[in-house]
Amino acid sequence: MEMFKFSRLAALALSLTVALPAMAATKTEVKDSTVVAKVDIDGKKVEITVGELKRRMKSLPPQLQGEPLDKIFDPLLQSSIDMAIITHLAKKAGLDKDEEVKARIADCQEAMLQKAYLDKQIGQLQTDAELKKAYDELIKVMPDMDEISFYQAILRDKKKAADFIKLIKSKGGDFEKALKEGQEKDPELKGGKADFVKIPELPPELSAAMEKAKGGVLIDKPIEEKLGSQSVFFVAKVIERRKASKPTFEEAKSDLKGLTVPKYAQEVIETARKDFKIEKFDMEGKPLPEKKQEAADSKTPEQVQ
Repeated sequence: MEMFKFSRLAALALSLTVALPAMAATKTEVKDSTVVAKVDIDGKKVEITVGELKRRMKSLPPQLQGEPLDKIFDPLLQSSIDMAIITHLAKKAGLDKDEEVKARIADCQEAMLQKAYLDKQIGQLQTDAELKKAYDELIKVMPDMDEISFYQAILRDKKKAADFIKLIKSKGGDFEKALKEGQEKDPELKGGKADFVKIPELPPELSAAMEKAKGGVLIDKPIEEKLGSQSVFFVAKVIERRKASKPTFEEAKSDLKGLTVPKYAQEVIETARKDFKIEKFDMEGKPLPEKKQEAADSKTPEQVQ
C-alpha cells in the first residue's frame, strides 16, 4: 500500500473524461430508512434505501469510501438498481440453486467470516504504541520532497492549450485573469488554483514538468496526460515551491494500519495455530516429516504463491 496517493485535485483532473453526475450537496442529515428508488420486479416493488447505499459504499475502493454520499450518489444508486435487477434475473434463471454457485457463495461467506475475525484481532494489536514504532521506522526512510501551489487549466485539445498559454502571456502572466476570460469563451475550459501538493502525487507528466520549476514560473508548453486512447492537456503556473513537511503520526495513522496488516495477520494466524493439533500429508496421502511441516508452516501465503 502506498503511503501517498494522488491528490483529490489530480484525481479530479484525470477523471474529466468520465461523466459521473452527482446530486447537489445536502445540508440536512438523510435517514437510512429513506427510500431512494423502487424497482418493479414481477409486480413487486423492491425498495432501495439510503442505508443500503451506505452499506454498498463499504465495498468500494478505499479512495471512494471516504467520499460524502452525495458526491457519488447517482452512480451508486444506478449501480444498486442494476444489481437488484441482475440478482432477480439470476434467481429466475435458477442460478441460486446451482451447486457450483452455492459452493462459491459458501466460500464467500467463509472468506467474510475470516476477514471479520482477522480485522477484529488485528485491530486489537494495532495499538497507538505499536503503530508509533512503525511510524518512527517509516519516517527514517521517507525521502524528502517538495510541494507546490499552482494555477492550472485543463483542456482536451492541444492547440487550445497552446493558445491559452499565449493568452496568459498577453495578460502579463496573470493566470486568473486569463482563465476567467478563457472560460467565458469556452465553457469546457476547467481550472483554478491548487493548494500545496507534493510533486510525486501529481499525474506523471505534470509531476515531471513541475520537478524543477520555481515559484512564479509558467510552464510554456502544454503538458499532455494520457488517459487510455485519449489525452488531456494541462497548462500550469507555479505559485510557490517549498519543502514538504513529513506527515504527523495522526496524519499517517490510517496508512500505517494498512501497511501493518500483513505483519499482524501473520501474528494472529501463528498464535491461533498453536491451539490446534495439525497433521499434514503429501499429495500421495503420506504423512509429511516434521521438519517439512515446520518449513511449510513458516511460509506466508505470499511466499507459497
